[in-house]
Amino acid sequence: MAEFRNTNDGGAAPNISDETVDKVGRAVGQIALIREAYREGLAELDSDSEKQELAERAEVAAVKAIGAQGLSVTEYNQVVATAENDPDLEERLLTAAKVE
Repeated sequence: MAEFRNTNDGGAAPNISDETVDKVGRAVGQIALIREAYREGLAELDSDSEKQELAERAEVAAVKAIGAQGLSVTEYNQVVATAENDPDLEERLLTAAKVE
């Protein structure tokens, strides 16, 4: 699972609530769909400017997906970064990402 942007300050991870895990998990699922659509769209484009425009639209969509869950990008990144070193948290996020 990858961070959206690397803004983690490296501080100690707080205890992450089930509600936060659910929100981040839903955002992870939405961002996965955005990235898949981005990759598919990228294959159809020829010019660098079109590719850059698509990348910017995908980034905006990802930030909106995070915000729609009531999270900041920093909060999202902190939870995802914590999950990289916590298999239990990672599993909880992946489970939440699959629930719709």
